[in-house]
Amino acid sequence: MDFKQLAAQYKNELFENVLPFWLHRSQDFEQGGYYTCLNRRGEVFDTDKFVWLQGREVWLFSMLYNKVEKQKEWLDCAVQGGEFLKKHGHDGNYNWYFSLDRKGAPLVEPYNIFSYTFATMAFGQLSLATGNQAVSYTHLRAHETPEHL
Repeated sequence: MDFKQLAAQYKNELFENVLPFWLHRSQDFEQGGYYTCLNRRGEVFDTDKFVWLQGREVWLFSMLYNKVEKQKEWLDCAVQGGEFLKKHGHDGNYNWYFSLDRKGAPLVEPYNIFSYTFATMAFGQLSLATGNQAVSYTHLRAHETPEHL
């Protein structure tokens, strides 16, 4: 098995097919955030937005911008998703919902660690990408009053 050839094949598939698919098909330009339920053709079959997947996509495009290439399109994608997540993804005390409707209204209350984990990872990478500490999860939590900690 030629591992260099295999690595090149995976890299090509990632950059030529997978990333463009999510970049161009998942963004909800009307309501913000990302559609997370797409079929193979990129058609939306459910408009519910799972918070952990919102966080994962913010993280992905921020991380690509930070570590692969400074593509404005990647940063713009991450920022718009981060804005949606920051505005709608939590209950005001940074208890992260599990899922939201298309406009950002909660569908399933906070109950597991996945949404928290991916929100933390997302805002960490996004703050590095934008140079704006105000979007970091640590900064968000630091502005809470003691009774919220």
